[in-house]
Amino acid sequence: MATSGAIESLAAIQHSRNLLLLRAVVDAARRSGHPEAAAARRGFEQLMEVKRRAPDAAAAVIRHPSTGGWGLHALRALRGGASPGDPPGVRPAQLAGLAAAAAVRGRSAGAFTVPVSHGVACLPSVGVLTPPGDADTVRIVHDGRQVVATAGGTTTPIPADGGEDAPGWRALRTLRAPGPEKGEATPEIELLLDDVDPFRFPGAASGGDGRAERLSAAAVAELERTLAETWDLLSRHHRSSARELSGMVSTLTPLDAAGGAFRSATSREHHGCVALSLPVDPTQLAVTLVHEVQHGKLAAVTDAVRLLPREDGRLYYAPWRPDPRPFAGLLHGTYAFLGVGRFWRRQRWLERGERALAAHLEYAHWRDAVRLGLVQLGSHDRLPALTVRFVRGMRRVLDQWCAEPVPGPAAALAAERFNAHRERWIAANGPLPGCLRGARDLTGPVG
Repeated sequence: MATSGAIESLAAIQHSRNLLLLRAVVDAARRSGHPEAAAARRGFEQLMEVKRRAPDAAAAVIRHPSTGGWGLHALRALRGGASPGDPPGVRPAQLAGLAAAAAVRGRSAGAFTVPVSHGVACLPSVGVLTPPGDADTVRIVHDGRQVVATAGGTTTPIPADGGEDAPGWRALRTLRAPGPEKGEATPEIELLLDDVDPFRFPGAASGGDGRAERLSAAAVAELERTLAETWDLLSRHHRSSARELSGMVSTLTPLDAAGGAFRSATSREHHGCVALSLPVDPTQLAVTLVHEVQHGKLAAVTDAVRLLPREDGRLYYAPWRPDPRPFAGLLHGTYAFLGVGRFWRRQRWLERGERALAAHLEYAHWRDAVRLGLVQLGSHDRLPALTVRFVRGMRRVLDQWCAEPVPGPAAALAAERFNAHRERWIAANGPLPGCLRGARDLTGPVG
């Protein structure tokens, strides 16, 4: 469980990381002799100038998930180390797009030459412009009151705050959910819906992420209604999770459901973004956000301190995956499902009838899954001291949970589900890791 101060510190770390990343792009463009090196430096200087005049607006752009995603892609490309799935080419001059986005958000005057990349001129956290013809750049001028984009001799007005669609302009839309009641400590929440930025999630620019097409107005309205119910549930009954969500997540990105199955994801490169398939019901959305916030917190922590040991090729049994996982994957999954278990630990007493049985089942299942993850994490003989403390802290939480009763039918179903997963995993991957072998029942004491 993270305090408000801890969440603020993690957000500050990500802001600093992205700012350093953008500066590194400028330096890498200069050192590599990229033809847009001067434009990159000018764009960065403009961003810093807007930051001086409208600090909150600039901070929102710098922290926006696609800023980190684009920055890391650009830096890899400029250093000659592009990753598989990275889109070809890089436009360092896109730093002007960040400056223009900050100016629009902060209603700050300025003129910006934004490159066209992947068919659009992108203003991260604000929207994208599709220029006419084969324009290579778009000139965006903000006089403090209105915004005008010019490309190929065509002038296009953009809504002053960028928040509404216009001819050639697709805006990021905002999802709003009110707080539970006036006077309550938990305020409303606002999340951006990013279904337009080419760098909104890994692989988006190259079409490799299974991203959904731009959502219709009806689909956005339905998602906003679902978010309102989810936020009401979290802010009334899971306030710690609500506080973490409001501090850690700024953006949702829709994904296509693979084969009709719901899926969700976060990316260390895109801090603050949760990608998920639709439709989703309020409780499912709550569990998804809790789960992905855990991933986001741990990713932010590992940006600041060393938690992972040197990879030595060892693989582990993750009771939520069909395949063996390295230490980093097991640590992330264990921490994420600790949050899921925390949700169901509370939620099981709020449900009635069959839904209550299902909630008890979820709690029992994820409690045992986390326990097995912790047994294996603790068996590693070369953990950094900080990681040992981290694992022991999770274990203390789980020890308290294990003393709590679960109704017999739910416990039996959880054991059945657990043992079925184990049998499928062994059939596909071979024997369990050594620290788990010999246990007759993985839902009983192990190790």
